[in-house]
Amino acid sequence: MDNVNDDNGQVLIGVGPPLRLSDLPSPPSSLIGLIKIIGPSVIVLGMGIGAGEWLLAPAATVKYGVGILWIATIAIIIQTLAFLEAVRYTIYTGEPLTTGIMRLWPGPKFWGFILLVLLVLSLGWPVWAFGAATAIIAAYMGRLPGPQDANLILISGFILSVLIILILSFGGKVVRVLEVFQLFMMIFVLVVMVLLVFTIVPKVSLINVIKGFISFGQIQSSDLLGAALLLGAVAGYAGAGAFANTVISSYYRDKGLGMGAYVVSITTIVGGSKINLSPNGVAFKITDDNLRRWRAWRNIALIDIIGIFTLGSFLGILLPVALAITLLPQGEDIGGWAVAVYQGEALKTIYGSTGWAIILVVGFWVLYSTQLGLTELVVRTATDILWTMSSKIRELTRNDVRKVYYTLLAFMTLWIITSYILFYILKINPLLASALVANMSNIVYPLTVLANLYINIKYLPKEIKPSPIIVAILLVGTIFWLTFFTLFLLSLVLK
Repeated sequence: MDNVNDDNGQVLIGVGPPLRLSDLPSPPSSLIGLIKIIGPSVIVLGMGIGAGEWLLAPAATVKYGVGILWIATIAIIIQTLAFLEAVRYTIYTGEPLTTGIMRLWPGPKFWGFILLVLLVLSLGWPVWAFGAATAIIAAYMGRLPGPQDANLILISGFILSVLIILILSFGGKVVRVLEVFQLFMMIFVLVVMVLLVFTIVPKVSLINVIKGFISFGQIQSSDLLGAALLLGAVAGYAGAGAFANTVISSYYRDKGLGMGAYVVSITTIVGGSKINLSPNGVAFKITDDNLRRWRAWRNIALIDIIGIFTLGSFLGILLPVALAITLLPQGEDIGGWAVAVYQGEALKTIYGSTGWAIILVVGFWVLYSTQLGLTELVVRTATDILWTMSSKIRELTRNDVRKVYYTLLAFMTLWIITSYILFYILKINPLLASALVANMSNIVYPLTVLANLYINIKYLPKEIKPSPIIVAILLVGTIFWLTFFTLFLLSLVLK
């Protein structure tokens, strides 16, 4: 096994420091124990439901027909495999995928800078908080907001964004806070959506939506470049957006799954204790017992990712799309300044003020919980990157990773102010902003997935390397994402 130094029993991965060897902890054997550790996919799914499922997929299908949902099918399947590969690395090393990527040549400073830039461009904008603000303004005005309400929406979005900073500063372990928040959101939204769909949507429309998921290659538009923005947004954000594969590996580490049991999670700054987080993981020895435990951990990851993220993503797209195509005429542009409540007027004609109130609550809750999850994702990923790439930062913080995490969280407040000023000057509506950001996922995913595959193929023991079939599918997946990113760039240049 070429990644082990037999002289000192350490694992060498890339150009980074070696990992010491230990035994893989046993996974929980009881149902209660299993329930306690499953949850990272809940957080990631919660982000995706607001970003792609509630907003971008319905906007694209209303505009171009349900036949384009095959794009979502491919994106979700590829993301599922990408998540499993990221988790494969974390279960073996206890490190998040970002740390693994920074072990590659030419080293952590090079890859850390690239990852930080892409992180900000693809996820750092508070666009979903501004989208959630459209529900607040709709409730205040008693109507769908429009361009004339832009200033009120932007101010409300700014306030909502700052409140997220406060939420993430309280409540015990950050991961637990997000799990509870996102789980409540998903249950609430799914129950409401199921009731609405089964009382409003005709059976034939529901069947057509389901067929759309397997209508491979169908695009009802003669202007492919004109459709590139929304179609690329579906490809990038169906399921979950950029860096979701890296962040799910971070959550696996923080919940102590696999070799993540040898590291600790980030607690909140208020009421939390000092955290000493090693920048390096711990790999497990290749023994019969450890391989048996590996297979058990792998099965847990399959239950968590496929059972929650994959199935939840398909359901999360199916319900909002079915509702949208029933309530809105084909070809309509969903209002950019009313993205949280675009179905409001139509539902109001059916259920009166009750229907209006339902859309206000659901639209706000979906988009705001998404912004909460994405804000934490950005800060968490940036923390992992900086913690790994700079020994000086670890020295300055006396190895307390909370100081990095909450410094970055405070910095997010300044970034929110910058975003508010930019949106105010350019008057970019929340739908356009969301679509632009979503398209950046189509460049981030290929980079992280290819790096992940390289690490897992070259450095993981042969007993736990990915199969050639998974590798081939993910390589095709990178072409899929790059194709939509190329169309997006061409649409900006040529349109």
